[in-house]
Amino acid sequence: MGKPILISSLAAAVALYGSSKAFIPGAGVTNANSSAALRGSVSGDAMESEVSRTATASSLTPMAMVTGTLAMAALGSSRKTRVSRRAAAAAVDANEVSEPPPPPPFNPAEQLGVTAPLGFFDPIGFSKVGDEEGFRKLRVAELKHGRVAMMAAVGAVIQCPLQFPGFENVPRGLGALTTTNGQIGLAEVVVLSGVLELLFWKDDSSKGVETIGDYGNPFQFGMGDPLGVSEDMKNRELNNGRAAMIAALGIIVAELATGKDACQQLGFSAAAPAAEAASAALGA
Repeated sequence: MGKPILISSLAAAVALYGSSKAFIPGAGVTNANSSAALRGSVSGDAMESEVSRTATASSLTPMAMVTGTLAMAALGSSRKTRVSRRAAAAAVDANEVSEPPPPPPFNPAEQLGVTAPLGFFDPIGFSKVGDEEGFRKLRVAELKHGRVAMMAAVGAVIQCPLQFPGFENVPRGLGALTTTNGQIGLAEVVVLSGVLELLFWKDDSSKGVETIGDYGNPFQFGMGDPLGVSEDMKNRELNNGRAAMIAALGIIVAELATGKDACQQLGFSAAAPAAEAASAALGA
């Protein structure tokens, strides 16, 4: 607001002063232009042109020359300000256009483990859209429980024909926890699992949830392409782990309900030591 008022005032001073002393006949600004300048309808470029012609007139007094110089300086400053504002606005628009759109929110329905026929199965709603940290904790727990359940389900069945040395007299089912050797074996498994998890098998929280559980293949021995890191193999592991959790839970519930361990549930003989069972079979 200040600069346009200053420009109009200076232009008006030039017009009024030049009407009596400053302008030579025919070389000044016409009355129409002077009246328009007072009303502010003359553009900055036209006013600057008129002031320039007035400043070149030979009959201008020093006061008129000073006034015209100030008016031209004010007009130039106003023009530079307008140009600077346009450049700044253009720079802001360019920055807004160049900024990439924000990434879509984390969607648990698009992660590993979503396979046919169920697809994304979360009837209770544990997984929330946008909650990647919460989904990470659930996926870590799912993988660990699935791997333990796979070993437990296979171990409950494989012990029917085969038992580790020193555990021949240990019951094959939950009764193993009532014996000293069974308790020692459980403690050894817990300690070994803790060492592996705390010191060696660690997940990197800076990577995506699809990398959870990538601890390498111990039977690959550093040869060939990594096994088990493809999307198909990871989906297989998740689904097998889910099935194994159901199987292991079913074996335990059935033993509590019937008193029969997994071997007896499959039709094998009672929980007798493997060596005695083999001897009896040979003697028969």
